[in-house]
Amino acid sequence: MAQASAKASKTGVWQRFLRYLNDVRAEFRRVVWPTRQDALNSTWIVVGTLFIFIVLVFVLDYASSALTTALARVGG
Repeated sequence: MAQASAKASKTGVWQRFLRYLNDVRAEFRRVVWPTRQDALNSTWIVVGTLFIFIVLVFVLDYASSALTTALARVGG
């Protein structure tokens, strides 16, 4: 008896999936999408930041390599 009432109150997989899709659609309607100019500005900020980090990693790698080589020469 308890199993029958629990099963009756449980919604079907397809009903839950359709409700999920409706919820997703409702959320997409609330999204404030960026303008093309905002997206381009953000893209340039990301590219600039990546360039800075690439240069930073290159310099740190070169310096650590030079330091390791110098220490290897001194140590023997």
